[in-house]
Amino acid sequence: MNKFRIIWSLESKSDLNKIKNNISKSKLKNIVIAPKQIVFPEQFQIDEYRKDCRRIIEGNYKILYQFENQEIRIIKVFNSLHDPIKSLK
Repeated sequence: MNKFRIIWSLESKSDLNKIKNNISKSKLKNIVIAPKQIVFPEQFQIDEYRKDCRRIIEGNYKILYQFENQEIRIIKVFNSLHDPIKSLK
């Protein structure tokens, strides 16, 4: 369990809404709770396409986040099997 406040951006909430009909409830739940695994902000790798974000891989999904002022801001959630350049637009 982390000690940081987790904030989901409007875009990341929209991403979750788009994918929720295509995956099981348990997979969606795993995506939602994955950021709670963060014990220290630099724990996960910097994303190769968004150098300003770190990434959590949960199944086939990539969760991009930024850390500032004791807050983890979820920026984007997308299927990592899809073209990352298109997914990040």
